[in-house]
Amino acid sequence: MRLRLSAALVLALAACGGPTAGTEDATVKPAAEAGVTPAATADPRTEAEIAKAKDLADKLAAEKPAFDAATGDPVQLDALAEAGNAWALFKRAQDRLASQDYMAQQGGFTDMELAAEKGVAGAQLWVGQHMALGKDGYKLQPSSGLKMMERAAAQGNVDAILAVAGMYVQDVYMHDNRKAREWYERAAKLGSADAKRALEGLDQAIPPTE
Repeated sequence: MRLRLSAALVLALAACGGPTAGTEDATVKPAAEAGVTPAATADPRTEAEIAKAKDLADKLAAEKPAFDAATGDPVQLDALAEAGNAWALFKRAQDRLASQDYMAQQGGFTDMELAAEKGVAGAQLWVGQHMALGKDGYKLQPSSGLKMMERAAAQGNVDAILAVAGMYVQDVYMHDNRKAREWYERAAKLGSADAKRALEGLDQAIPPTE
């Protein structure tokens, strides 16, 4: 059982906050057209979040070739993980968590949290769900877990998008059918049959507004 979330990940969540649903799809008008100065439109927190996301994406892209080259070589993959390669950390986390060895599983938790901190969408989804649901010894933190899941969803991870939508439908505290519909619509646009069925269910319960 996992006793607590790593300090590094907690600090990262506290410092960064979470992306607002729909932010990456927003249409931004030029400042002059909107009738305000550039300084008035600047949001330091949002700009910092966007800059961090871009930095993480660039680092992930740079680390992917080395990971791909090491695929199938456990020794090389382990060396990459030890060096901090996000993709190798994620793969090692999955392998360790699938193990029956308790110590290996504990190492898997740490690897997964590090991979999430480095921006791997699959790891962000895994950690976010465990936080949101209080699974495997994680403290129940629905809001923080949802923010982590939304980071994965913002990268276009369909499983994460569906998970976020599901939180807005099912969670007592987070319940918001409007936001759930927005996320399901994103997944549907990416071809998710599950999202299309979920939208049909929402339409029957609450017809969409024009």
